[in-house]
Amino acid sequence: MNFVWLALFFPLFHLINCNENGSKSLWDDEEEIQVYQTPPHVLHIKDIFCFQKPIYRIEKINIFGDARYMKATAQANENRTQFSINVSLQRELGSNFLIFNIKLRVRPAGKVVFVTLFQLRGLYLCGFFQEFTSNTMMRYFLESEMQLSHIIACPLRATKYSLKNVSAKDLYPPNLQNGTYKFFAEVVEGTGEIAKVFALQVTTDIQVPGAQE
Repeated sequence: MNFVWLALFFPLFHLINCNENGSKSLWDDEEEIQVYQTPPHVLHIKDIFCFQKPIYRIEKINIFGDARYMKATAQANENRTQFSINVSLQRELGSNFLIFNIKLRVRPAGKVVFVTLFQLRGLYLCGFFQEFTSNTMMRYFLESEMQLSHIIACPLRATKYSLKNVSAKDLYPPNLQNGTYKFFAEVVEGTGEIAKVFALQVTTDIQVPGAQE
């Protein structure tokens, strides 16, 4: 299961128009604004045998939760290939209009600057929760790869939530090249009453044995 493809293909996790505050991401420094595109590459038979599965290593995790509502922590496992998130929601988050933004950025091996590889903004997170509750296939995809402590629905009730055993490989699309990747996700309140509810950035070093630099 790949998180990016899940966001693209499930119908209620859709783009909407919202009154976002436009604030800068917490750790997502904008060295470049263009979308990074790899040059065309013809796949030869020898490439199929030379390429191996990418090697993922989580280098750093940044996490933020609005202190008025929650305490949020994240931990990588011992081999740095998976991580878990724990959120203690101390008071009900009463909004039914939570918006989710995700961005994937890469600094290719040998380069200095991070560039944007993929971005989605204005995803309706409450709709995603509704779909997760009712869609058996969607729940299977998620629960087969990670452990969610509670079924989540808007408005979010005050309790402890956890998401365990999230694999780094599920944050990134296929056909990667060597480099450092940053997966950034944030939740904002659509009416602008809460500037930023939650934010997460996972920085991962990815090496593809046999890949061209």
